[in-house]
Amino acid sequence: MLTHPLTIGLDLIAALQLLYLCFTDIKSRIIDNRVIIGLFFTMAALSWLKYEQVFVLQAVIGLVIGFLLFNLNVMGGGDAKLIAVLMLAVPSEQLISLFFLTALCGLLLIIIGWLFFRQSIKQNGLPYGVAISFGYFATLFLYAS
Repeated sequence: MLTHPLTIGLDLIAALQLLYLCFTDIKSRIIDNRVIIGLFFTMAALSWLKYEQVFVLQAVIGLVIGFLLFNLNVMGGGDAKLIAVLMLAVPSEQLISLFFLTALCGLLLIIIGWLFFRQSIKQNGLPYGVAISFGYFATLFLYAS
């Protein structure tokens, strides 16, 4: 992995984009495609600067699996696109950690949601973009060098 001065700036931009995405997902349970497109460019540039490659194949596989889950009403389309876009910048050896930490964040989100926002969760569902975003943050910090 290479260290480039722009990676700190891109990490900050990605963090701001993901925080905005979390806010809108909690508020409206919708992940805006404009945020996904912005994240696409941020993640591609970040991956290229950090690893000198963009992990396209795994992102495409993640997108296909995500849309299969979307068609089975297991997850939202925005969640499928979000996980695929984030996978552009996650090396294959870190994917298990990404999925595990996302699931762990999802569990915490369910517990907090059920304790404090039960009616909203029952009516509107779980804003899983929050868990995906924080799973990415946790993976980023776990493998930070």
